[in-house]
Amino acid sequence: MNMKKCLVTGSGGFIGTYLVKELKNQGFKVVEFNRSNKLDVTSKENFSNLEKVDVVFHLAAVSGYKNSNANANLVYKTNYLGVVNVLEYCRRVKAKLVFPSTYVYDKPYNQVKKETDKANPTTNYSFTKFLGESLCLFYSRVFKVNTLILRTSNVYGPGQNPIYLIPVIRDHLLKSKALELTRPEVERSFIYIDDLVSAYIKLALSKTTRGDVFNVGPDQSTSLKDLVSLVGDIYGKPPKISYSGKDRPNEVDINRIDNHKIKSFIDWQPVTSLKSGLIKTLCV
Repeated sequence: MNMKKCLVTGSGGFIGTYLVKELKNQGFKVVEFNRSNKLDVTSKENFSNLEKVDVVFHLAAVSGYKNSNANANLVYKTNYLGVVNVLEYCRRVKAKLVFPSTYVYDKPYNQVKKETDKANPTTNYSFTKFLGESLCLFYSRVFKVNTLILRTSNVYGPGQNPIYLIPVIRDHLLKSKALELTRPEVERSFIYIDDLVSAYIKLALSKTTRGDVFNVGPDQSTSLKDLVSLVGDIYGKPPKISYSGKDRPNEVDINRIDNHKIKSFIDWQPVTSLKSGLIKTLCV
């Protein structure tokens, strides 16, 4: 695909910051859409005078387990209405939309999930992502908007919001504070920020089918126990961790996704091991 200019919503966020930097490094013109620029995705008017672009990366969202449960109205307003406004803009200027999603798959969670597996989200956040996917598929089918859905695993890297798991473990360890987690066997699929950004850009540039879906993640998942052990090895001392033995309500306890489709389609795979990524993340 010929991509000369792109729009990034949520460009001031964790993923957005890295994505904008890499897009500019590769010579693309980037229109940054974020609240620092007094631009809000829930406002239709904010899109009315935007210049035409070739690709939109829609990253703006209210995210996180705690945030989505504590601010349900804001989550649905931002993560649903925002997608409608972005899709209407893409429809008007004939831009390709790259839409990140996550945690939409149905039980049993211990099975590796393929893109064709059934969706059944269990939290406000993941349900709004599923609604966003549905909107993308609808606009692709009815209005011929070129949408691309990327179901991503757990991203991490330097500068991530301190509310997320890896920064939380780090901060408790550095302060010698005890931390209670759920269960040691809970699994997550961690992808380093640079690998995620690489996948986003490569897929945006590729000739994908309208409404196509790709999992974006590593080859294997990691248990909380092994993650904690890795962090302890890097710092040379083990974190003070205890486990409640209880999952958070409606939380996915095991996140395993199949990445064969993306690897075969664009010859992509994560190049940063979890240990290497943690060293880059924690030793800054």
